[in-house]
Amino acid sequence: KTKEIAAALVAILMAAMPMATSAADKTGKAKAANVWEGVAKLPNLWEGTWQGDTDLYGFPGPIHYTPSAAEYVKNYKPAEDTTFANCKEPGMPMTTRLAAMPLKFYYSPNEKMISIYVEGSSRVRFIHMDGRKHSAQPDPTFLGESIGHWEGETLVIDSIGFVKDTTLQIGQMPGPPGGPDKIPIFAQHGPDLHIIERMKMLDRNSMEVSVTLDDPSIFAKPYTYADKFYRHTGPRSEPQEWVCSDNRDVLDTTTGKLQYNQKDKATSN
Repeated sequence: KTKEIAAALVAILMAAMPMATSAADKTGKAKAANVWEGVAKLPNLWEGTWQGDTDLYGFPGPIHYTPSAAEYVKNYKPAEDTTFANCKEPGMPMTTRLAAMPLKFYYSPNEKMISIYVEGSSRVRFIHMDGRKHSAQPDPTFLGESIGHWEGETLVIDSIGFVKDTTLQIGQMPGPPGGPDKIPIFAQHGPDLHIIERMKMLDRNSMEVSVTLDDPSIFAKPYTYADKFYRHTGPRSEPQEWVCSDNRDVLDTTTGKLQYNQKDKATSN
């Protein structure tokens, strides 16, 4: 009789297990549905890709420099002083200003994180949306430690913690005769570079990105500019892989040896 009771209990438990699993699945699906329902209420940055339509090196004034930065700008020599070469990671905000390279937004609601894939060099930015504060001593990276939040329909991204070896545009100068109208002025940023981005959709297919650069070693007061991006959809709008080739290394055909960082020879070939 005991064996019969035990067998009956096992049968009851086995019959109940699928029901319990099914109930858990339903609960999980309901929670996921609620989460994604909340995402659907956010501005639709996720569909298609976004491509810039603003002067890449545009840097309209007024710009308020520190005395040392003003002296640097006065004596700036583009060929010698630019760091934007040799496939070096440009860092922020130049990464997202590369207008020919589309941006693709993704949202992970469970992790409360937005990812932005930038086709240029196949970079990915991670924006933490969980309400955290900046680290007291962030580990420096090219794209920085980025924390975001929503202010109504505007996505605000606050970034600090940048490595020294990045490209920061701090102005522009007239181009040479017969050349481009404007030449960007690049400089190495200071240790306290702080970038605020405000991304707001103007309509379904256009977005304005306002960027504020706060670097007390360069700007006497924070500098703000705005770029516009437009949405692209369809089979050709998906982001692609992009690889930079180092154009400063030259193969010496007479010796068969590779010469590194030969800027003049590389650009002339």
